[in-house]
Amino acid sequence: MPNRAPTAVRHASTRTVTTVVLVTIVAIFTLRVWGITTWFWMLDDQIRDWAIALHPLRELPLVGPPTHVAGYTIGPAFYWILWLIRVVIGPWFDNLPHAGGIGQALLQSLADGLLLAAVWRRTGSVWTALAVTILVATAAYDLCLAPLVWNPVMGSTLAKMALALVVLGWFRTSALRVALTAALAWSAVQAYTGAIYVAVSVFAALVVDPLAATATPGWARARRNLALVALAVALLQVPYVAHQVLNRFSDSAMGAVTDSVGRILAGRAQPELAKSWNGYTTAVAFIQVSPWVVPAATWLLVACGAIVAVRYRHDSALLCMTLLPQLMAIAGYAFFLAGLDNYYYLSLMPPAVLTVVLGVTAVGPKRLSEVVAIAMAVGAVLIVPSRVRLAATMHRMPEYGALVRASRTMVARGQPLRGIETEFALPPTSNSEFVYRILGGQFDERSEWVGVISAHGGVTYRRVEGP
Repeated sequence: MPNRAPTAVRHASTRTVTTVVLVTIVAIFTLRVWGITTWFWMLDDQIRDWAIALHPLRELPLVGPPTHVAGYTIGPAFYWILWLIRVVIGPWFDNLPHAGGIGQALLQSLADGLLLAAVWRRTGSVWTALAVTILVATAAYDLCLAPLVWNPVMGSTLAKMALALVVLGWFRTSALRVALTAALAWSAVQAYTGAIYVAVSVFAALVVDPLAATATPGWARARRNLALVALAVALLQVPYVAHQVLNRFSDSAMGAVTDSVGRILAGRAQPELAKSWNGYTTAVAFIQVSPWVVPAATWLLVACGAIVAVRYRHDSALLCMTLLPQLMAIAGYAFFLAGLDNYYYLSLMPPAVLTVVLGVTAVGPKRLSEVVAIAMAVGAVLIVPSRVRLAATMHRMPEYGALVRASRTMVARGQPLRGIETEFALPPTSNSEFVYRILGGQFDERSEWVGVISAHGGVTYRRVEGP
C-alpha cells in the first residue's frame, strides 16, 4: 500500500480532522464516565490495584496483577501506567479509586480517537472510520468495562493503540517509531496476557510491511524492524527478569497456560479447536451484537473476512491488523484447556469490527461503498442508546456513591472510629472502609464508636463495648 494518505484525507484540512477526532473522543469519554462517582465498580481487584497505585513509584511491583488462572502477567506496565494516572488525575478527585476509572476511560477514548484517525487516513473515508470507531467504542460491554481499574481493559486499550499506529502507517518513517510501536504492543501483553494475539500481529506487520511497501522488497528494513521488535521486548522484560532474580527463579508467571500447552504437547490432551471457535464467536456476539441476537452475525464476520482477504491481499499490514489476530486467537485458545470468558477477547474487537466494516464497504463501486459507509455510521449512532442502557445494567456498584459521601462526612467530623458498617449489603469482595482510609480517616481500636452508613450516604454512630 502506498505510504501517502489517500486523496480524500489529503484534501481534508487538519482542522477538520482534528475537530472530528476531538468531538468523538469527548463524546465517547462522556458516555463512559457519566455518573461514575455514584456507581464505580469497587471490588477486590480494583481495591488491590488502586491501593498499589497509591504507593510511591519505587514500591511498585516488577510484575503485573495476579490472574484468576494462577500466576501473574509478565511485566509491570499496568501498575506503572495506573500509577501515572493516579499522579496526574488522582489529585483532582482526592485520589479516590474512581479517579483510576476516569483515567482508564480517558486512555481508552484517546485510543478510539487514534483508531478513527488511522482508519480515516487508510481508507480515505471519514464515514468508514466513524462506523468502525463508534461500533467498537459504544459496545455495551466495552462501555461498562472502560471506566474500571482493571488490567484486561488496560491491555485492550494499549493493543488498540498499537493496532491504530500500524493502520496509520506511523511506524514507517523511522526506526524509533518502529521500536515505540513494538513497545506499546508488548506493554499490552504485560497489562493483560490475552492481548498477545494483537501484539504478535503488530510485530508481524512491522516486519512484513517493508517487504510489500516498495517495488523492491526491503529485506534490510525487515531485518532491522525484527531486531527492533526483539530489542523492545527484551528491554521491557528487564523488570520481570529482576523479579525472578529476587525470587531465585522460583515464581511461575503463567502456570495454568504453560500447563495446558504442556499437556497437549505431551499427548495427554488434545487442542480444543471447536471450543475455541465457539468461545470467540460467543464473545463477538456478546460484546458487539448485544442487546440483540443475530444468528447470522458469525457468518457475516466469516464472509467479510473472505472479502477482506481478497480485496486487501496486497496490503499485508492491514491484513495483519484484521484477519491475523482473529485467526491466531482461535488457534491459540485451542491450546488453553480451561474455560473461556468473554473479556478474554476485548482486544480482538477492533480487528473484528474493522473486518466487517471493510468487508461490507468493499462490495460494489466506490460511490456505492461510500453510501454504505454512511449508512453504517448512521446506524452505529442510532443503536448507541440501546447499548448505553444495557451497559448501565452491568458491572456497576450503586452503593459506591453512598460510601464516598458518608466517608467524607466521617472524616470531616473527626470522630474516632473502631470500624465502619453499612445498613445495606455490599458485594462480597468490596470494602466499606477503603474510601475512608484514602480520605485520611484512621481507626482506633480503643474507640467505642462504629460508623454506620445508610443507603443514601448518611452517617449514624453505634456504640460498642469491650475490646
